Amino acid sequence: MKAKFKIWLEEKGGVAFSEGRKMLLEAVDRLGSLNAASKELCMSYRAAWGKIKATEKVLGIKLLEVTTGGKGGGGATLTPAAKELISKYMKYKDRMALLTEKEFKNIFGKK
Repeated sequence: MKAKFKIWLEEKGGVAFSEGRKMLLEAVDRLGSLNAASKELCMSYRAAWGKIKATEKVLGIKLLEVTTGGKGGGGATLTPAAKELISKYMKYKDRMALLTEKEFKNIFGKK
């Protein structure tokens, strides 16, 4: 038996950040495009854009620097605030994983 958990951050009753939004930002960072990231994650561009905008609004930070069209096409890069958010989320998630495993062993006596 193994303990599993999910972590998401809420603000005012709504999702501010989650594993899915982290994955979306990481895909943007890797692919250089929100459109490409949304396709890779099998979601519509509109849904991806909505999640980014909702997180930006709730947290009061800008997550993406976006360029539109032109000769080389558009693209997107993560802001320093987005990179910091991902880093803090992962640090928190990793610590919670350690605590979850420790408490699971304490309560269920598993090794």
